[in-house]
Amino acid sequence: MNLLENLNSVFRNVGKYFSGISIFLMMFIIVADVFMRNVFGRPISGTYEIVQFFLMPMAIFPALGYVYWVGVLPRLSEIIAKSPKGFQKFNDILILIIDLIVFALLTYYGFLFAMSGFESQMAVPLGGALVSVWPIYFLVPIGFLFVLLEVVLRFFRKPRIEEGEVGI
Repeated sequence: MNLLENLNSVFRNVGKYFSGISIFLMMFIIVADVFMRNVFGRPISGTYEIVQFFLMPMAIFPALGYVYWVGVLPRLSEIIAKSPKGFQKFNDILILIIDLIVFALLTYYGFLFAMSGFESQMAVPLGGALVSVWPIYFLVPIGFLFVLLEVVLRFFRKPRIEEGEVGI
């Protein structure tokens, strides 16, 4: 169990930094495009497609496990905190079961979507050439898998407020 938590911590940090770098690259390419358009009158070709098909998914999906761990995803903790302890325990377990089912389905169907993109060799036109976009599709099930791993670990451990975990 300790190995699984350590591995999850590594995945969480890698996803967090990967997403942060993607956001920085998105900012850089958009600023460079605006600069080129306004100063030289020639924008960078394919900026919209690079952001839409590559950088936006790279910014969102790898960090999902971290976002779930920190507690940014919506919770009803204020309402639940005022209810009886028995209901709180039941609610915690019910929410974890619902999260487990939802994120398992999202992981499964995200993987099917990624495999469909792989089989059809999905590509987008970028600057006059076709660029494969199917590898980015695998970030979807990987991101949901990280959240699923967080949910599974919450079944077996208590929340640690000092680590930054909020919620259940």
